[in-house]
Amino acid sequence: MTAQHYSTESRKIDPSMGPRRPDNTPDDDNRAEIGPTPLAYAEWAEAGLECPDLPATRAHRHSRLVAAINERDLGGLLLFDPLNIRYATDSSNMQLWNTHNPFRACLICPDGYMVLWE
Repeated sequence: MTAQHYSTESRKIDPSMGPRRPDNTPDDDNRAEIGPTPLAYAEWAEAGLECPDLPATRAHRHSRLVAAINERDLGGLLLFDPLNIRYATDSSNMQLWNTHNPFRACLICPDGYMVLWE
């Protein structure tokens, strides 16, 4: 069985489907919540603050990492620290427990391809 790889052109979860939340993420309730909650949206609106654009933030972080890899002519970037993995992937998984018992790794290649192992 060959593994199916997903790129920005062929995604497993299509971010353009359905309505959007104020942070520009899909409002489909088919995910683990790692972004702002309705309470945060309400507090920001009351304070007159603009919601962050999470897809733009994720794209900016990814492009910074890929640019740094290419500037240094590296073969890739292998991350083990849970905070670095969170920055690179915007994914969380028992980060505090992982600081004592490492079980995750993330590889970012010069072409932008990313692999997350758990």
